[in-house]
Amino acid sequence: MKQSFELLWSLQQLDTELRTLTEKLSQIPARVNDLKKAAAAIKAELDQARTDIIDHKKHYKLSEVELKSAEEKVAGYSVQLYSAKTNEQYKAFLKEIEGQKRLKNGIEDRMIVLMEETEALDRKVKENEKQSADLDVETTRKVEMLESETKELEAAIAERKQQRETTIAAIPPELLKRYERVRASKGGIAVATVRKERCSGCLSPIPAQRILEVDRQDHLYLCEACGRILIVAQE
Repeated sequence: MKQSFELLWSLQQLDTELRTLTEKLSQIPARVNDLKKAAAAIKAELDQARTDIIDHKKHYKLSEVELKSAEEKVAGYSVQLYSAKTNEQYKAFLKEIEGQKRLKNGIEDRMIVLMEETEALDRKVKENEKQSADLDVETTRKVEMLESETKELEAAIAERKQQRETTIAAIPPELLKRYERVRASKGGIAVATVRKERCSGCLSPIPAQRILEVDRQDHLYLCEACGRILIVAQE
C-alpha cells in the first residue's frame, strides 16, 4: 500500500507539472501576438506620419496658389485704386485691398504652421524608422525564442504524459478513481501532505491520532476539512 501512495504522490507531481507546462504553452500564442501587434503599431504610426507629410505638402502647395491669387488681387486693386473716379470707389478698393491682405496674412500663417508641422513629422518619421527597424529585429528574436520554448514545452508535456501513463498503470484502479474524482473537485490538487500537523492543501489542523494513521500509509485517509488524500510529507 505504501508503494501505491508513493506512486499517487508521483502522479500528483506529474499532473501539477503538466498543468503548469500546459498553461505556459497556452500563453505563448498571445505573447507572440502582443509582440507582433507592438511592431505593427509602430509601423502603422510610421505610415500615418508619412501620409500626414504628403497631406501637409499638398495643403502647402494649395496655400501657395491661394497666396499668389491674393497677391495678384492686391496688386490689381492697387492699380484700380488710383483710377477711382469717386470717393466711394476709392474706399471700396481700399476695403478689397485690406481684405486680401488679411487673407494673405492668414495664408502665410497657415503655411508657416504647415511647414513647422511637416518638419516635425519628418523628424518623427526618421525616429520611427529606426525604432521600427530595431523593433523588427527584436520581435523576430523574441518570436524565435518563443517558438523554441514552444518546442521545449511540447517535448516536456509529451514526456510527462508518457510518465503519467506508466505511473497510473501501476496504481490500483479504485485508488486511481478516487484520485481523479478528488482532483476534479479540488482544482487539480488531489493529494496533500501532512506538514507541521496541518494539511498542505487547506492548512487545516490534523489530529495527532490521524497523523499516526497516515504515517503508516496502510490505508486511504482523507483530510476531514477539504477531502484531499493525505500522505506522509515527502522530504
